[in-house]
Amino acid sequence: MESCPRGYPNVAAFLDSDECFAMYRRFGFLQSRLLLDKQDELRELEEALDRLDRREANVDPKRPMTRDLPREEVQSRRRLLSAIEEKFCSYANLLDAAQKMMALNRPSQGDYGSVENYMVNHQPLLEAEGSWIYKKEDLITLRAGREHAWLDSGIEKVLKWFHCRILERVFGDEQTRQKSSGEEVYYSRERINCLANTIITFMVLVLLIVPIYMLYHLINDINTGRAYAICMGILVVSTLAFSAVLCLFTRAKRHEILAAAAAYCAVLVVFLGNVGPGRQ
Repeated sequence: MESCPRGYPNVAAFLDSDECFAMYRRFGFLQSRLLLDKQDELRELEEALDRLDRREANVDPKRPMTRDLPREEVQSRRRLLSAIEEKFCSYANLLDAAQKMMALNRPSQGDYGSVENYMVNHQPLLEAEGSWIYKKEDLITLRAGREHAWLDSGIEKVLKWFHCRILERVFGDEQTRQKSSGEEVYYSRERINCLANTIITFMVLVLLIVPIYMLYHLINDINTGRAYAICMGILVVSTLAFSAVLCLFTRAKRHEILAAAAAYCAVLVVFLGNVGPGRQ
């Protein structure tokens, strides 16, 4: 990155150095202004077409019922419809672009902080041209954020707080070390994801094994009405804990969390129904 001249080349190299740093402005205000302007232009054309239809109907009630008219009589209508088509296509393209822009994710606080620190500490651009970094509410990231959840951010914060050569060697690779020879430190995204997946797998195993172990011993060793009440409490608490893990550690959608929690609860209920002295 140091090989790029200071200025836009260096900023471009930094933003491209990690997928988390690919953040840019979406210009939401300008989108709204353009859409409103084109919307009003279409309104004017719509009113002009309505006036033309009414004027022709007053001249001859049968004229709006057919397109088979002399060429000189339909020239004005065709010009108006061509103008409407051009404006509408432009409006539709802008709407589609705005929708895609709106669907992009906002950068996480940690990623935004990294880019902001770089812009503030290095000041590679003139003040006016570098002020885009302070438009936080208008920034979007090109990074797909489905799996980049609280756990990923937590791991990155821990690596930042406890940075040392050992962590840099474990979570870095040859490619990340070549990105910068300055103060910036890059960690391998694949290794961070591997650690996050390991933690999630461990948590899921714990949430499966511990409740099943407790349910088994409660039913077989105690086998009382109070034991069954405790089992129901374990089912509820375990399902809530499983849902919390999905919410915090992944970017699963609501219906995905509900489906996974229902399946998890069903596994525990089936196990509970198949253990006990009467089932042995």
